[in-house]
Amino acid sequence: MSDGETERVGRTPPVVRTARWVLAGLLIVSAALTLFGLPELQREVAEGRWPRAALGIPPTLLAVFIVGYAAYRLALVRAGRYRAGKALVQVALMFLVLAIVAGLALRPGEGPPRGQGPVALPRPLASADPDVRALAAEVARYRPAEQGRAVAARLVELLDDPAPEVRRQAHAALVALAGSDVGGEGPGASARWREWVRSTAR
Repeated sequence: MSDGETERVGRTPPVVRTARWVLAGLLIVSAALTLFGLPELQREVAEGRWPRAALGIPPTLLAVFIVGYAAYRLALVRAGRYRAGKALVQVALMFLVLAIVAGLALRPGEGPPRGQGPVALPRPLASADPDVRALAAEVARYRPAEQGRAVAARLVELLDDPAPEVRRQAHAALVALAGSDVGGEGPGASARWREWVRSTAR
């Protein structure tokens, strides 16, 4: 939060110097909550786990920051360390941002469709598009172990895929499922991985 482009040199009150750090912390908290916490908060509200009033938390924190920032700039203007016109424009823009954030925050998010699970992987793993196969193999790496093992045999087949990225993602998914590089790479890797798949099915 810089005091750049000063017009006149004046003495900045100590409380103003302290306020800049308080405002910086408040800005970080409100921005983090808005950018990263708001989507999850909207989902929680949509699913009934939080009251709708909770959606007002991010814009309220931002409003507190803006009011504090306006007071901070006013103190600098009075001390002769900032232009009044520029401070007014900045505060006006912040209130515009607040209006946008409030509009987004107060719009309830959509919860996951009832009764609908994650996308099944067998079809994308067998896609004619190598990008889709590679992406599906990558997704398998992050699925629960039982879902990953359900497509392990297909992942082994992809170790011989013509596309290098598909082979790489399939190998990475198998290593994640096994907990170590059981089958390795190179000649004979597919056979070793097939043996591992058979051993896990017993």
